[in-house]
Amino acid sequence: MKLHTMYKSIFFLIGLSLAMGSCESFLDENPQDEKTTGQFWKTESDAITGVNALYFGGVPYLHNIDVDGGWTPKATMWGGVMSGLFVDKRKDRTFTNASEGANFNIESFDATSQKMWTEFYIGISRANFVIENIPTMTDVLSESQIANFVAQGKFFRAYAYFYLVKEYGGVPYIDKPYTSLEGIYVERTPAEQVYERIEADLLDIIGGNALPNVAFYDNEGYVTRPMAQTLLAQVYLQWAGAPVNGGSEYYSKAAAMAQSVINGGQHALVQPNGSSADLNSAYNIIKTTKSSNEIIFAKEYDQTNFNVGNSYAVRSIGTDAFQWKNANDESVFKPGGDVLYNAYLPSDLLINSYHPSDVRSMEKQFFFSEYTDATGVSHTLNNLGNWAWFDAGSLINGRNGDYNMPIFRYAEVLLIAAEGLARTGNEADARGYLNQVRRRAGLANETASGNALVQSILTERFHEFPLEFKIWDDIRRTRLYPEADGMQSGRLKWTPLASAVIQNKPDGTTRVGAIPEYALLWPIPLSEMQANTALEGQQNPGWN
Repeated sequence: MKLHTMYKSIFFLIGLSLAMGSCESFLDENPQDEKTTGQFWKTESDAITGVNALYFGGVPYLHNIDVDGGWTPKATMWGGVMSGLFVDKRKDRTFTNASEGANFNIESFDATSQKMWTEFYIGISRANFVIENIPTMTDVLSESQIANFVAQGKFFRAYAYFYLVKEYGGVPYIDKPYTSLEGIYVERTPAEQVYERIEADLLDIIGGNALPNVAFYDNEGYVTRPMAQTLLAQVYLQWAGAPVNGGSEYYSKAAAMAQSVINGGQHALVQPNGSSADLNSAYNIIKTTKSSNEIIFAKEYDQTNFNVGNSYAVRSIGTDAFQWKNANDESVFKPGGDVLYNAYLPSDLLINSYHPSDVRSMEKQFFFSEYTDATGVSHTLNNLGNWAWFDAGSLINGRNGDYNMPIFRYAEVLLIAAEGLARTGNEADARGYLNQVRRRAGLANETASGNALVQSILTERFHEFPLEFKIWDDIRRTRLYPEADGMQSGRLKWTPLASAVIQNKPDGTTRVGAIPEYALLWPIPLSEMQANTALEGQQNPGWN
C-alpha cells in the first residue's frame, strides 16, 4: 500500500483493547484519539484504519519478528535454518543452535513457536473485526467499498490460517471477533477442514468483483485478484502434499489456479535489461524497483520517508564488513541500530548446485563475495553475502533500507503451474512454464519427463527463491530433501528426508536423517495448552 495512507495511529480499543503493539515502529505511537468498541466502526476513516492494520500484523509481520531480539534471524528465516540449508552464523540463540544440532525438543522451540502462534492470531483477530463490522457501515461506505474491504479481510484471514496449518497442522479455527472472554478457547480443527475454510474464503473473493484484476503496484499495494489467486494456488500445492496428502486433485487445482493468474495478463517475468549478469539484470530490477509487474505481493518499506525500514540488509553480510576502510581510511559502513552479521548464510550445497551458466549464481545477482566502495577500494567478504538483501546506501548511513521484500512473484506462479501439470500428466505444458523461468536464468530448455521433471521443478524453485523462504515448505510437503548430484551440473537429487544427507554447518559438516518427521510441524506453545483446556493432550506428536 502507499505508506502515506498508513502514516497515522491505527490503534483502536475493542473490548479489552485490540492492541496494535506488534506493528511497525511508526505504528507504536501512543494513540491520540483511542476509541472504545462502541465508538469505532462508525466512519469511513475507521474502516480504512481497520483495513490498513491488516497489512502490519499477522503473516506480514514475520518479516519483523526475530527470535530474541538483536542479532537473530527473522521469523521468515526460521524454516531455512531448521532445514540446515541456511545457517545463523552468530549461533548464540537457543532455537538456532538446537536446529543446527538437530536437537528438536520442546524446551528449545517453545518460545519461538509462541511468537509465531501469537502473531498469526493477531492477524486473524484483525481480519475477523473487519469482516464482521464493515458490512454494518452502509451509511458511510458504498457497496463496492464494503465488498472490497471485506475481501481484504478474508484474504488476510486465509493467509494467516494457511501459515498456521502449515506450521502446526490442525489449529483452533476462529472466525468471529472476540468482544469478551466468553468462548475464547476452542479445540483444534483438523488440518483438512482448515484448508477447506481457507479455500472457501479465497474462492469467495476471487469469484466476484470485489478485488481489482490489476498488478500489485498498480493497486497501490492493496490486495488484488491475482494476489488471492496466487495464495490459493500455493494453498492447493501444499494441500496436495504431506501431511494432508490431497494428491492429484489438488495438484490439478494448483495448476489451474496458477494458470488463471498467467492468463489474467497482469503479471509477467522481468526480462534482462542490458547484460543479463550485470546490475541491470532482471534479478536486480526485482530487487531495486517498486513498479515491476513480476511482483504479485511484496512487504513494503520506506525508511527514508516514513521510518518503516527494511532490516534484511544488516543480516546480508558479515561483521567483518564493519572493519572495512575506504581510500580515506574511513569506515565504509556506519553502525546503526543493528549490527551486521550473516543471519541466513547459504550452504555450499545450494551455491555449488547452480549450473555455471546460471545467471542467478553469478556475482551480485542473488549472492556476492566482493564489494567496491565509493572511493574505489575493493573488499572481499569472509563469507558469501546475500546480495538480494544488500542495500549499500542504508548501511553507509547506519539505518534500515527502502527496498521492498518480494512475497509472491510471477516466477513462482509459473513453477506452481509446472509442478501441478507435471504431477498430473501434462508434461509438455509443464515444461513450457518451467522453461520460461530457466531461459531467463540463462539455462537450456528442460527435456526431462516423469520423476526427473518433477525434481527439475523442485530444483528450480530452490534456485529461483533461495532468499524468499520457500524451501522449508517444499521439504515439508514433499518429504524430500535436496542432495548434491555429482553426475550433472545444475541438478539436485531430491531424496526421502529420513535417509537424506542433511546440511547443518557452514564448514560442510553433514548428518544423515537428522530431521525427524515430527519436527516438520512446530510444537503447540505450552502456554497456549495451559490456558486453553480444549487443547489439553493435543500436543503435536514427537514434541516432549
